[in-house]
Amino acid sequence: MDCITPPALDNVEIAMYVDGEADDAVIAHIQQCPFCNERAREWTLLQNRLRKQSYRVNCPTPLNLGDYHLGYLPDPQELIIARHLQECVLCQREVAYLEEYLRESGLLMSVKILVARLLGGKEADQGQDFSSPPVFAGLRGEGEEPFIYQADNIRIVIEVQDDVEQMGLKTLLGLVTGLETNDFTIQVSQGDKVIATASVDEIGNFFISHLSPGHYKLILAGPNMEIHVQSLPV
Repeated sequence: MDCITPPALDNVEIAMYVDGEADDAVIAHIQQCPFCNERAREWTLLQNRLRKQSYRVNCPTPLNLGDYHLGYLPDPQELIIARHLQECVLCQREVAYLEEYLRESGLLMSVKILVARLLGGKEADQGQDFSSPPVFAGLRGEGEEPFIYQADNIRIVIEVQDDVEQMGLKTLLGLVTGLETNDFTIQVSQGDKVIATASVDEIGNFFISHLSPGHYKLILAGPNMEIHVQSLPV
């Protein structure tokens, strides 16, 4: 099949037709010419496939939008998403839907979410022994200097040690102080995947083993409260 009035339309003219920007002569030609009409149809199909593959490719994930709305993303990431929301109507709609859902379901203020601040190691606070290791830490041998995190009056002390059962893996030994109840659990995750969970015992200790080296998000969750450690190096 050939164009009815050679030369056939070039790719630019076909693309302008598909985008709705062609002049009247090109539109009339494509309507009359089976060859150029078929080329325009194939171009449209290709463009639709490309749009489908790249649809919202630059948008944050729903999880990141949720974290942004709840206010516990790291500052640099929060700034990136805030700028994206200024331009993306679809993400604005998702955040608005999330806010409406939380408000209608009564979840918006039911859980207080705090972001823990890294204070440092054993010398973080002079005169106060908040860096004492968990009571069972001695059973596992010497570890690195502990990480100390704080949110409000709650402190989380975490030692990272070599796992005694599996070479190359790590163990977390933790101590939580300042809790008003023992009904708390620890959750360790990477991205959207929960890696491990553990209960905090009656004196504030927790223990998680068999972790691969890397950075993890840690959540201390209890009645009406969550404390988030955004990036724990293990």
